[in-house]
Amino acid sequence: MKQILTVLAFFASIYSAASAAEYDTVFLDLAAGDVMEHYRIGYGETPAGEEGEKVTSMFYLGYFTSEDEIARGSDHFGEEKVEILTLGAGGFGYLEDPQKYGGAEFDFEISQTKIDALDYDRVGLGFRTQLFIPVVAGLQTNIGFNVRPFFFASDWNEQAQLEYEYQLGLEYAFSWDVAIYGHYRYLAVVDDEDEEIQLAEGSLFGLRARF
Repeated sequence: MKQILTVLAFFASIYSAASAAEYDTVFLDLAAGDVMEHYRIGYGETPAGEEGEKVTSMFYLGYFTSEDEIARGSDHFGEEKVEILTLGAGGFGYLEDPQKYGGAEFDFEISQTKIDALDYDRVGLGFRTQLFIPVVAGLQTNIGFNVRPFFFASDWNEQAQLEYEYQLGLEYAFSWDVAIYGHYRYLAVVDDEDEEIQLAEGSLFGLRARF
């Protein structure tokens, strides 16, 4: 509980800093694939200034769902539903020119992961980041990860030691505010017996925008 209160205080400090900015911003990140979907909608503030200074501080709500083969070693549970609800806070933006310098997103999240087939229901804190690395004009590679370790969970390590995901893909940034992308993403849990449980693996195609 102490860790959760600490992170909530951090969220409040982000909002306080953002409140001095010049204009309101809506953030959207909408993606879907064959076995998974991930949607985020956020609200925050973006300072006025040069394009490279427009880093949005925001809160957001997220929802991830998948129906893929869940496996623990040689044990397979079939195609089962995974749901992850998130409340996040952080910052997103490109550097001076997204076609030349790239950018990043860094967030802290409170999440609830539910897997009915495993009787798994866990609330925890995590860290999400994405890095945008230019290739040629407008085209960027995207590398990201999200980790939710046991010591930030409400149930400590009763059900798992770690939840994690990583992604790798390409995206095209039309401007500082709009990009389309395609990612490979992998999600897994390391359970309390040190075994990895694969939750979902596949491709996502999406749109990210702020306005």
